[in-house]
Amino acid sequence: MREIIAYLDDNKKWEKEDIAAEKLTIINYAFANIIGLEIVRELKKIHLINELKQEYPHLRSCISIGGWSADGFSDGVATAENRRILGDNLIAYMMRYDFDGIDLDWEYPGMDLAGIKASPDDAANFLHFVKELRGKLNSLSAETGRSYLLTAAIGAAKPLLDTMSPDEHYEYIDYLDFVNVMTYDMRGSFTKIAGHHTNLAPYQDQGLSVMEAVNNLRAKNIANDKIVIGCAFYSRIWRGFPTDTQQPVGTKAQAPGGETNNYNQLKPLFETHPENLYWDEAAHAPYYFDGEQFMSFDDRRSMKEKAEYVVAEELRGLMFWEYSLDLTGDLLGAAADVLQAQ
Repeated sequence: MREIIAYLDDNKKWEKEDIAAEKLTIINYAFANIIGLEIVRELKKIHLINELKQEYPHLRSCISIGGWSADGFSDGVATAENRRILGDNLIAYMMRYDFDGIDLDWEYPGMDLAGIKASPDDAANFLHFVKELRGKLNSLSAETGRSYLLTAAIGAAKPLLDTMSPDEHYEYIDYLDFVNVMTYDMRGSFTKIAGHHTNLAPYQDQGLSVMEAVNNLRAKNIANDKIVIGCAFYSRIWRGFPTDTQQPVGTKAQAPGGETNNYNQLKPLFETHPENLYWDEAAHAPYYFDGEQFMSFDDRRSMKEKAEYVVAEELRGLMFWEYSLDLTGDLLGAAADVLQAQ
C-alpha cells in the first residue's frame, strides 16, 4: 500500500476516536521547534497516537520539526558542531516520545519569506545536516533493530524546490526516505487573483500545480518512490468581485486569498448551497462561487483524482494538512478507497 500521511496538530481539537488509523500509514505530528539547539514543546496528546500504534502495528509516527515562520534552522545547521548537537537532540526527542522518524519542515533554507533568519549558506548546510542525521539514524537502527524515517516538507514552486539545494541537483533527497511536497497554498495570501490553491493540473497558462511540482522533481532525476504529493483539508477564500463576474478563476478580487475555512465548516455550506459548487476540468479542482466569495479547496472528487494520479504515476503516496480540519472522514476516505485498493 502506498503512503497515506496525515499531519496532525498537537494543539488542535481532536480525540483518539477521531483518527482513522486503519486508513493511514504515517502520522506527522506537528510541531516541535528549535530554540538554540534544543528541541522544545511538551506534546500533550502524543500518548494517544502511541496507543493507536499499539492497536494498529502498521502505523508509524514522525515528529515534524518547524512549520511556517518557525525559526532556529539556519543557526542550528550553521556549523559542524551545531549540526552534531542539533542532530543528537533531535534523536533524543524522537526517542523520548517513541516516534518512528523525523520530518524536517524548514520553510525555507536561504529565504526569509516567513520572517525567519536566512543565510546564503543555508542550502549547503542543510545538505550537510541531512547527510549527518541520516548517518545517526542508521547507526541507531543498527543498535535497536528498528528502522527510522527521515523526511522533509518542501515547497511546490520551482524556486522553492531550488532553494533547498546549493547546486539545484537536489542531492539532499538522497538522504531522505521521501519528500512531502506542499502542493497547497500555491495561490492565496500573496495574490488578489482568485485561483486554485491545491490543483492537480495546470490551467489558464498557470503551470503551478501538483503535476508541475512532480515534473520539476523528476527533471532532477528524483525517483517516483521519493515523491509524496500534498492535499488540503481547508479552503482559500477570495472576496469582492465585479457584479457581472461569471468566471471567477483568474479574476481580480478586492483582497488576497488570505482567509481560510476548514472542511468541517465547508461541508454544511456545500450541502446547503450545492448550486454554488463547480468543477474546473482543466485544473482538476473544485471551487465554490456565490458571486461574492470564491473558495478553492479539496473535495472527495479531487482527493480521488489525486490518489489515482499517485497510482498512475507510481508515486510514494499523498499527505494532507491537517487531520483535524476534516473530522467528517470524507476527504481521507476518498483517498484511502483508491490507495488501499492497490
